[in-house]
Amino acid sequence: MPARQRGFTLLEMLVVIVLISVAAGLVGFGLQQGLRAAKERQVVGQMVEALRSTRARAIVSGATQSTLFDLNTLSFQAPDRPPKHWPAELQVTLHTAEQAGSAIEFYPDGSSTGGHLLLAHGTRRWRIDIGWLTGSVQSKALP
Repeated sequence: MPARQRGFTLLEMLVVIVLISVAAGLVGFGLQQGLRAAKERQVVGQMVEALRSTRARAIVSGATQSTLFDLNTLSFQAPDRPPKHWPAELQVTLHTAEQAGSAIEFYPDGSSTGGHLLLAHGTRRWRIDIGWLTGSVQSKALP
């Protein structure tokens, strides 16, 4: 009588395949969340860069310059640059001087209308502060 052959049953193989599929799905979901967070950080960086370049342009040109924010089209634009867009799921709130409307103005002496931007998506939040006296632009992630 030959020795009993050992191997895997079809049920055992199906369980392993299901576990691998679940693990792959979780990794894919985590990767997708990470890419979304990276895109949001990139938008924050682009906004800071646009504001800082507008300030530098005002100082160099000796004329008032503005970075415009359009909350309807989800975009912002620095002078002589193409508009940049942010993802629809990213909520952007602009607080600035009343006379500036939906823009941050920078003056030849480096000062600005001041204000701040709040960006939020789920539990991730950022704040970009624009100093009115110095025109400095600072960003930080909020807890």
